Amino acid sequence: MKLLSLNVALFQTNNESLSKFFSGQNLDILCLQEVSKKVDYSVNPDYISKNTIDEATRNLKYSFFSPNLIIKDCHLINFHQKASFDFNFGGFLKTGNYFKSSYKIIKRLNVFVKRYTETKIIDWENWPNNQSKAVQIVDLQLPNSKRLRVINYHGIWTKEKVDTDETLMACKKILTLAKAVKRPTIIVGDFNLFPDTLSMRVFYDDFISLVDKHNILTTRPKSNELSNLKRNIVDYILVSKDIQINSFEVLDSDVSDHLPLLLDFKM
Repeated sequence: MKLLSLNVALFQTNNESLSKFFSGQNLDILCLQEVSKKVDYSVNPDYISKNTIDEATRNLKYSFFSPNLIIKDCHLINFHQKASFDFNFGGFLKTGNYFKSSYKIIKRLNVFVKRYTETKIIDWENWPNNQSKAVQIVDLQLPNSKRLRVINYHGIWTKEKVDTDETLMACKKILTLAKAVKRPTIIVGDFNLFPDTLSMRVFYDDFISLVDKHNILTTRPKSNELSNLKRNIVDYILVSKDIQINSFEVLDSDVSDHLPLLLDFKM
C-alpha cells in the first residue's frame, strides 16, 4: 500500500502543478493539509485546490474534508520572508485537512486540539492565537479484513518550530487518539515542529518517526527561510510498530512549499 502526505500550500497558485503531480502517483491513501474549498463564488479559483485534487485522484473514491479555518485575506508582518504579507483571495474560502483513500472509510472524526470549532478570521492582529486547529482520525477497512487508523494533522504555527504549551497539549491529545484503538496506526502531517521538541518526543516511545529512522535532513524546499539549518524537518510520517515498511522517501518536488512524504507499507 502507498500513502502520501503533503501540505499543498494555501498561498500558492499551484493547481496545475498539483494536478500533474497527483496524476503521476499510484496511491492508495492521500493525506493533505492546507486544502481549500470556496465559500463565496467570488473567490479566485486559482486558490481553490480541492477540485483540482479530486479531478487528479478519481481512483481514491472515499474522502473526508475537515476545514478548520475560514478566511478571505491575510495581513501579517514578517511572514514567509516578507516584511508585509498581504493577501486577498477575492472572497471567503475554507481550508483544512483532506483525506482520500481507495479503501472504505468506516469511521471518521475531526477533533479540535485548539479551540472548539472552525474559526472565521478577520482580525489578523491576534493570529495565530485566534486560529483553531483540528486533527483528522480515519479508520479504514482493508481488503484483507484488517483495519487501519490514519491520523492527519496540520500543527499549531510557531515561527521557530519550537514547543509551546499548546503544541505539547495537542501532541498528547493526538497520541491518546492514536492509542485509543488496538490496531495498526499511522500519524502524518505538517506538525510545524522540529524533531527534537518535547511535543514531537511525545510519540517516540510508541511510534517510529520515519524521517528520523531514515536520517532525512529536510522536508522543505531550498527556498524555505529555514533551509540554512542542518535539519529542517516539520513534516512527519509516524508508524506503529506493527506496520511493515517496504520503503519511505521524501520526494524532491517543487509542487508546494513542503516536500511530499511517500510511504510504501504492508500489514
